[in-house]
Amino acid sequence: MNYRSIAVSLSLLAVVGVASATTQASKQRLDAIWSSVDERVSRQIDVWFEDGDYPKAIHMLVVEASYSPHDYDVVTNLGWMQENVEEWDQALATYELYRKNNPNDKDRALAEASFLYRRKEYAKVPPLLEPLLKEKPHPNNFRVLAHCYEKMNKLQDAKRVWTEYLALAPKDATAKVNLNRVEKKLNATKT
Repeated sequence: MNYRSIAVSLSLLAVVGVASATTQASKQRLDAIWSSVDERVSRQIDVWFEDGDYPKAIHMLVVEASYSPHDYDVVTNLGWMQENVEEWDQALATYELYRKNNPNDKDRALAEASFLYRRKEYAKVPPLLEPLLKEKPHPNNFRVLAHCYEKMNKLQDAKRVWTEYLALAPKDATAKVNLNRVEKKLNATKT
């Protein structure tokens, strides 16, 4: 562990200690401190990333994700960096942990499903995303799921997901093109 990590850890412990007895004024001050710490950590991650020191960037992202486990951007940045250095198991574990720790986030499974899609593990995606469609999640949930169904040649399911999505976003031209392609494949299988 390097000195910066120790300093950040000590800062976090101090902030947590102070947080135990907060008033409104001290809460505002605490929020300002957290914001400064987070901004500094993010800048340092950027420096290490630009320098190509990915292990340090990943280490600091792990620290950041540990104190911000509900921050989708922080966690997905960590997973993305783990993917960049081909730490596939760690990336998947990062995405799975986010999904499990954030049951109220309607996009909780998107990072994991997208990872599985990129890894061509299509059959693992529907159990993650199907239950979330009723929550009207980010459009990428629909897109990833529909593309997975198409890759698995489950064209009726792909059509259903595109149709469901287009009911929510009728002006999405790309989704219309995708639905038309799936319908053409379905029609070709009937003849």
